[in-house]
Amino acid sequence: MSGWNAEQYLKFRDERTQPAVDLAARIAINRPGRIIDLGCGPGNSTEVLRVRWPEAHVAGLDSSPEMIAKARSLTPDGDWILADLANWRTDEQFDLVFSNATLQWVAGHEELIPRLFEPVAAGGALAVQVPANNRSPLHLALLSTACRPEWKAATAGCGGMMSYHEPGFYYDLLSPRAERVTLWQTTYLHILPDPQGLIDWYASTGMKTYLARLADESERSAFSQQVLDACRDEYPPQSDGKILFPFQRTFFIAYRVCEGLISR
Repeated sequence: MSGWNAEQYLKFRDERTQPAVDLAARIAINRPGRIIDLGCGPGNSTEVLRVRWPEAHVAGLDSSPEMIAKARSLTPDGDWILADLANWRTDEQFDLVFSNATLQWVAGHEELIPRLFEPVAAGGALAVQVPANNRSPLHLALLSTACRPEWKAATAGCGGMMSYHEPGFYYDLLSPRAERVTLWQTTYLHILPDPQGLIDWYASTGMKTYLARLADESERSAFSQQVLDACRDEYPPQSDGKILFPFQRTFFIAYRVCEGLISR
């Protein structure tokens, strides 16, 4: 997943950062010393962790050179790591392993989630947020458009590049390993300026792999328009012309218990 557009991603910085804020707020650890943010992107989620725990050492890891470069430009003194989470291994221990809206891009969660829990130190936690919008009208419109004859060959395989699972899947993976697991889902109602905002939002995330497969800007524009036309009626304008865009996300936190560190 190379070629990330940090500026496009940050066009909705507040909306993309809020789930990281909400996840960090629910983590019941008093004073973590070492934190790693897996899939840190341009560093917006990493900054959330620095604010939440100012005394901790916080490192950000991402596979995108573009995202790491943006994060480094915004926070030059940050600890930024360029690495692919799909095969990332470490012998280090962290009081918090954190990931916001990243794991959906990595296949094989049956192996991935237990592996990410391994470097959690005693008294620490693995805390994750993943999108759960795969049943949304926008996502279904993307899938149906990609199946049209004119796009089918170019976008073959794109639908399998994102991983979606129910909360119970993550509970079953973590409950035998963790002392305690907390899970919840939240549907955010994002306020977009107009229907085109749906495409602007998804172009840097869920639609990214599809658009990258197309030959030129003309094809990308035509494809995007068909996606929008297929779901426009599901997102009617409000009285001021703006669009309410419901976006569901799944959160889970798994703890290794230590009485001195976990808040009760």
